[in-house]
Amino acid sequence: MRRLVKWVVAVVVIIVLGVGGYWLFQQHKTTTTEQDKTPATKQVKLVAIGDSLTQGIGYANDHKGYLPDLKNDLQKAYYVKLSSSNYGIGGLRSDQIDKRVRTNQKERASLKKANVITLTVGGNDLLQSLEKSIFVSSNKQLDSKLTPVKKTYRKKVQRLIKDIRAVNPNATIYMFGIYNPVYVYFTNATMITNAVAQWNVVNKSVAQQSDNVHFVSISKQLTYGQYQSAASKAKLKQEVTKSNSKYVSASSVESLLQNQTSKEKNDYLSDEDHFHPNHRGYRYMAKTLAGVMGKYESWQSK
Repeated sequence: MRRLVKWVVAVVVIIVLGVGGYWLFQQHKTTTTEQDKTPATKQVKLVAIGDSLTQGIGYANDHKGYLPDLKNDLQKAYYVKLSSSNYGIGGLRSDQIDKRVRTNQKERASLKKANVITLTVGGNDLLQSLEKSIFVSSNKQLDSKLTPVKKTYRKKVQRLIKDIRAVNPNATIYMFGIYNPVYVYFTNATMITNAVAQWNVVNKSVAQQSDNVHFVSISKQLTYGQYQSAASKAKLKQEVTKSNSKYVSASSVESLLQNQTSKEKNDYLSDEDHFHPNHRGYRYMAKTLAGVMGKYESWQSK
């Protein structure tokens, strides 16, 4: 009888161990399978070139701009590990950005290794053009002055893209548009608004006509800030005494910016210079760029 009991107990133990071992094996197999399904993290090298919007001027003087937020956004949304290099320099025009692409060996070496290239260009070209268009009193006169300059600017941007491609034929290029930083002070100055719109048309069309180049629009948010509705814009016009002229000189704009001591009226621009984005503005640039990237990159979503 004792032998029978021992035999039964032994059989039960064997069965329990067998079932438990099989369950553990299946659990391990399932866990391993799930781990195998997780996409590998892709190493992405981003190189940012351009003017002050790339350098990051306007936000606490840390010169980081939109890149830190972009890195966080992409790594939260995709299986990517982003590393970046920032070659932005405030004040550069399109031809000066291009010259660095052609001659700066450190920048060229970095561009060559890039998977993604971001570009801010056009704001300083437009500022220079508007400074030469002080004495205009109609959109017709403004268009007459800007048309030849705009054609020249288009050729410069096309050459810039071509020279980037000579260094790196394969990286995806994302080109930002520009915005009107003084709209909240010169709300009726259609001269500036129209000129910004024309420059954005150039950037967008060059991007569309180039392989693997995409336009990133930031004008609406950074120009109008929190004044997005028709009612808020109408109220702003009533509040701003300097908004009663459609055509303002570049010197008037410069004077206002230099003498502005109050808090910036546009919630997306800097209190320091009333011209460049603040952290919220650069955060918007990063979010918008990440959204455009999501349409064109083949990264696995988390």
